[in-house]
Amino acid sequence: MDDLISVIVPVYGTEKYIERCLKSILDQTYKNLEIIVVDDGTKDNAAVIAEKIAETDGRIRVVHKPNGGLSSARNKGLEEASGNYISYVDSDDFIAPDFIEILYKNLKDNDCDIAKVLYEEVTFDEPQDRNLTGDIKVYRGDEVRRAFLDLNIDSCCDILYRRDLIGSTRFPEGRTSEDIPYNFEIFGKAQKFVDIPVVKYFYYHNPGSISNGPLDKNMLNYPMFRKEIYEHYKGKGDVDLELKAESLYARSLMGLTARLCLYGHKPEIDEKQIRSGFKSEFKLHKRAFYNDKGIPLSRKILAVGVFNFYPAARLFRGVLK
Repeated sequence: MDDLISVIVPVYGTEKYIERCLKSILDQTYKNLEIIVVDDGTKDNAAVIAEKIAETDGRIRVVHKPNGGLSSARNKGLEEASGNYISYVDSDDFIAPDFIEILYKNLKDNDCDIAKVLYEEVTFDEPQDRNLTGDIKVYRGDEVRRAFLDLNIDSCCDILYRRDLIGSTRFPEGRTSEDIPYNFEIFGKAQKFVDIPVVKYFYYHNPGSISNGPLDKNMLNYPMFRKEIYEHYKGKGDVDLELKAESLYARSLMGLTARLCLYGHKPEIDEKQIRSGFKSEFKLHKRAFYNDKGIPLSRKILAVGVFNFYPAARLFRGVLK
C-alpha cells in the first residue's frame, strides 16, 4: 500500500480561494492522503467552507486554533499529522492533479529525503500544463546543502518531506519568511534530495497576501534570515558556500530596496533609515552579488538603479500605483 501523505493547509482570510485549493488537493491522482486544514482563527467564512467540504470527503480534517500566524498554523498541522510524508499547500494557492504523485514517485525511486518541483506565480484559476525545464537531478551529502543555496529555495510549498527527517524542526513563530530557516535546517540534515524541474504548484497572486504590497516591518525578516545563513558559513572553509550565501543576502537587500523604491512602505517604516541601512549593508557585500553568475543581468541592473539612482527610480512609484 502507498504511504500516507499528510497535506497541511493553513487557513486565514481566504474564503475566496479555499474551495479551489481543497478541490485541487482532493483531485490528486495520488489518493492516500490526509488533508489537515488548520483554521488559524480566521474571521471570515473560510473555515466554514472547509468544514462543509470535509463533510463530503473523510480525508479532510479541520483543526481550529486561536490566531497565531502562518508558522503557528503549520506547526499545529505537524502536531496533528500522522503521515509518513509531509506536504504544505497554502489556502490561496492550488496544485496540479499529479503534484503529489510526481513528488512521491521521484522521492521513492531515488531513495531521497526530500523531493521538490517548481512553483509559478499566477493570476489564473486552473492548473496549466508546464513542460520540464531540465533534467531531474539527485543531490547527495554536501551537494544537498549547496543545492539549497544554488536553487535559492525559499518556499516549503513545492516540496515533499520525509516525516522522520523533519523531527523536531519547526517554523519560527511570530516571524515572516519562515520557510527559509525551516528549510535551511532540514536541508542541513538531509542526505539525498531530488529536484524535478517541472511546474506543479501554482502560487496565486493574491493582492491581499502578506507577501505583496508596500514594504512593512515583517518583510525585514527576509534579509535577517539570509544574513544568519551567510554568517553560518562565513569563515568555515567552504568558500563557494560562503560566497553564495553572501550573494543571496545581498540580493535580499536589493529586492527590498527595490520594493521600497517602487511600491512605498507602511507607516511603521522610516524610509530614509531603512534605505540607508540597506545601502550600507549592500555595499559591504556587493562584490559577491555582482560576481554571482547565477543572478540574472536584469537583477544586477536593477541593483545599480535602486542603489545609485534611488530618487529617479522612485518616480516610478506613482506610475505603478
